[in-house]
Amino acid sequence: MNPASASLHAALVAAYEPYVRQAMVTRGLATPPAVVDAVQEGRVWLEGALHTLLALPFEAQRRSPLEVFQEALRFPTESIRETGVPPVLRDDAARRALPGDLYDLAPASSRDLGDSAWQAHLGWGVAKAKEVAGVVPAGAASPPEPTPPRPPRRPVVALVGADLMDRSRIEPAVLGAGLALEVWRNPAALEAGLAGPLPVVVLVDLTHPSADTAIREAAGAGIRTYAFGPHVDDIALGRARSLGATDAVARSRFFRTLPDLLPKLA
Repeated sequence: MNPASASLHAALVAAYEPYVRQAMVTRGLATPPAVVDAVQEGRVWLEGALHTLLALPFEAQRRSPLEVFQEALRFPTESIRETGVPPVLRDDAARRALPGDLYDLAPASSRDLGDSAWQAHLGWGVAKAKEVAGVVPAGAASPPEPTPPRPPRRPVVALVGADLMDRSRIEPAVLGAGLALEVWRNPAALEAGLAGPLPVVVLVDLTHPSADTAIREAAGAGIRTYAFGPHVDDIALGRARSLGATDAVARSRFFRTLPDLLPKLA
């Protein structure tokens, strides 16, 4: 396992139990002994599953580490379900993306897991992007461990979408450009994202229920906004442009040109 992958493995495993416990407190979910045991079981499973994934060469990794983390939440989720707690209300996009996430425990981004996990995820993404692009010379020395405890916040690219496959293709490109990805998967996340420091770019999946609102508000805030959707849906693409999108293109073209849409950091 390369250094970036090893760091990410350790950070995600360490973040698992604190994140789950805090998420359950936030959602008002009880933690009887059976659920506590399930959380520990999930951490053990996560440790092994992540090791299996991250020990592979970058180009052979067919899932993202965040997807594996999300899957590990099935252990506490099932235990909570067995106590008779009804599922929480979620929007259609969230249900389609993560049908088994009955209590909305899954993190939308590694930023939700704390600064250590987020920085490790950024480092892993940069290492993966460089290796896959073939720009790292063979035998190059591993980068030194970052010394500042809290590096400056990287510029953010926001994604309005709930498709995990899309996210797994977008995130490496964003991280490889030295940026951070923030996922706005529901109206509350969209509102919070536009209330704080604004992202440098907003990417909008036109099949998302909040697509029109996201384009209108992001464009109105002066943010470069790119929309993508099915190539056969000319009406949706035209509507996105009319709402203020910088551009709206078919999904295939969007993923082909994505690196060109991201800002180049000095």
